[in-house]
Amino acid sequence: MKNLVIIFLVFTVGCGNKSQKCDKVDPKQVKQVIVDFLYSGNHSDFEKLRNITTQDFKMYGDDGEWNFNELVQFIKDWPEPDRFNFDEFDYEIETDCNGAFVNYYYGPPGLVGDSDQIGNYNLHSAYIKRVGDELKINFIHSTTVKE
Repeated sequence: MKNLVIIFLVFTVGCGNKSQKCDKVDPKQVKQVIVDFLYSGNHSDFEKLRNITTQDFKMYGDDGEWNFNELVQFIKDWPEPDRFNFDEFDYEIETDCNGAFVNYYYGPPGLVGDSDQIGNYNLHSAYIKRVGDELKINFIHSTTVKE
């Protein structure tokens, strides 16, 4: 009987509701990871780009799906860097203990007189996860939204 009571206590105490405390990811750090990703890609800094993406990184967009190496080739084939101030994008960030989900969007620069582009904007969604002590981008979805 004594052993039965011990087993019961082990299961009830061990299976109790343990609320695990954790520090939520800081939205400012999340925004900085996105900005670093965009600057790195825009300036062909592929080493930094590799350091802020996960090993299984994927990007989905209007033109298809890319892993990290395919993204690098896409960047190399791009005619010229974008002329955006990435810090001024509109960001919506939701965080938890392990990562963050981010939406960010912007309109193309220099739209004056370009009636085909007026009203369009680029919408991006990203998942950033904690890997050890660092935040890394796991996936990004990118699309152009036409109003």
